[in-house]
Amino acid sequence: MSPNAHRQLEEEVLERLRPTPLQLRTLSSFYEVIRSHLQAKLSERGLDFIIEPEGSFAKGTLLADHWELDIFVLLKGASDEWIKSKGRELLEDSLKGLPTIVKYSEHPYVTVSLMGIEADVVPAVYREKPTGNLMGVSRTPFHTRYVISRLDKGGADEVRLLKSFFKGVGVYGAEAHIGGFSGYLTELLIITYGSFEGALQAISSWKPPVYVDPENVGNKNLLSRRYPDSPLIVVDPVDPARNAAAAVTLEKLSTAVVAAKLYLKRPRKEFFHIFTKYASIKYGIPVAIVICEGDYANYPPGDVWGRLARASRSIATLLTKYGFKLIKHSFFTDEQSKAAVGFLVNTLRLNSLDVIEGPKPFINVDYIEDFIANRINDGIWIGEGELMSVKRLNRPDIEFFLDLAIKQAPLPEGTRDCKVMVSDDVRDVRLTDWGLKEWIRKELASMPAWLVSPSAP
Repeated sequence: MSPNAHRQLEEEVLERLRPTPLQLRTLSSFYEVIRSHLQAKLSERGLDFIIEPEGSFAKGTLLADHWELDIFVLLKGASDEWIKSKGRELLEDSLKGLPTIVKYSEHPYVTVSLMGIEADVVPAVYREKPTGNLMGVSRTPFHTRYVISRLDKGGADEVRLLKSFFKGVGVYGAEAHIGGFSGYLTELLIITYGSFEGALQAISSWKPPVYVDPENVGNKNLLSRRYPDSPLIVVDPVDPARNAAAAVTLEKLSTAVVAAKLYLKRPRKEFFHIFTKYASIKYGIPVAIVICEGDYANYPPGDVWGRLARASRSIATLLTKYGFKLIKHSFFTDEQSKAAVGFLVNTLRLNSLDVIEGPKPFINVDYIEDFIANRINDGIWIGEGELMSVKRLNRPDIEFFLDLAIKQAPLPEGTRDCKVMVSDDVRDVRLTDWGLKEWIRKELASMPAWLVSPSAP
């Protein structure tokens, strides 16, 4: 496909990715309602503060199908400890009269929900410069200002394309259970390489360990020692001692590299999240699923997902140790009462025979007689180069090993009960819960359409 054809396809995608003027006006009005409410209430308390929007809305990189609004209340003279202990209470009191939802998080914040739109209101310490040991949300205002200073309108569209691409191939999100590319990291890659195509060209050539320094301000040796297990290091221009890609796992990096190579050779809409499709696998693969019930709504969603990710890895490691070969493992929760981990495996039943290789025919007869005497009940065969026998094993099915693994796995807090379900064909799994059915269909019983080569160029 020619460069012009590439761009024509991407322009068609952008028509779906850009928020409409009505959407932007709606979000701006929503922001103003919350800002004026906070301004009045916090001023009554005599506090010194600044209110400003952050994230994709503020940077101009918002996707049309993902309405998000982050509002930071930057408090002058406050400490991080005060914010953690008093921040949520302050916001709840200041937002009285607006419909709010209190969500669980390590850092306090309150969500305002109005007519289907949500805004996260976050308290943070006001800082003049990004100095000191900045943690978490403290960097966010500086990230926003940096990106605004380096991106024009055209650059914002390039970010939208790369965000949608990352979402479409399943590598978007820095949460622990995803291990992918954050929105800020996506913006850094566009700033570094200039365009969507430039970023994909660079990604397609990556081979771990990868080092990227957008502003040439990092110390490669220092960062390599600090992040020895990171396959990708991208220096954070706001905090040069930080790896902005620390969340990215080798699996997600590998997926991004393969997807970039395939798109550059044969671009298709299926690479972008708004056109995502799935292709069913052609034959049956054995699957083992652990389905749990619990009170997950009472715990932070990030904690539930994080523990599920660790449980999935833990059980996968043990199954491999027991002798099963894993093709893929995945996990799911509705964040309310259901959680599950699933494993595509080579078999549900381990081989019940081991082949025993005996002595060669050309050695002392005493060794041959000893082997025969010890193995006569199991059968003796003479092969081309040695005597052979078998060892019969009493190996239980995979359910037995899963029951052992579940007892050791770090399942989410609030889990009450788990049951094991197995099938010789993942396509035949029958469940009534819609969320579990969709998870199995997308994650275990199909392949993403972008990975499947089209029938014609």
